[in-house]
Amino acid sequence: MSEHAEGTIEMQSWDEQPLVTIDDDRKITTTTVAQRFSGDIEGEGSATWLSVYFADGTAEYTGFQRIEGTVGGRAGSVVLRMTGGYDGTVARSRWEAVAGAGTGDLESLRGTGQSDATSDAPPPYSLDYDLS
Repeated sequence: MSEHAEGTIEMQSWDEQPLVTIDDDRKITTTTVAQRFSGDIEGEGSATWLSVYFADGTAEYTGFQRIEGTVGGRAGSVVLRMTGGYDGTVARSRWEAVAGAGTGDLESLRGTGQSDATSDAPPPYSLDYDLS
C-alpha cells in the first residue's frame, strides 16, 4: 500500500565550498546542509551534494540526504538520493529512497519524492512511499 507525505523544510545551516573553479562563472562545489522537516515527515535532515554551476547562473546537483525522525508516525531514519537543478529562480530536487540504508520502522522504506525551493518561503516537499 502506497502512502503519501507532505510538509515543509526549514534550512538550519548551509556550508558551500568550492571544489573546482572552471572560470569566473563556472565552478563545482560541495555543499553540506542541515534541515528541519515538518508535516508528515518530522525530524532532522543532513545532506551533502555536489553542484556544477554554469555561466548563465543555473546549476545541477546530486547527493544524499539522511533524515532522522518520523515518517507517517513511524520512527527511524531514511537516506534519500537527491538529483536536481537550479534554473535561476527555483531549485528542484527529486528524491529516491536508498534501499537498505534506513533504520528502525523506516528500514524498508521505498519511494520517490520532490521539493521545489525558492528564496521566499520554506519549500514544500512530497514523498510517495511504501513500507512493505
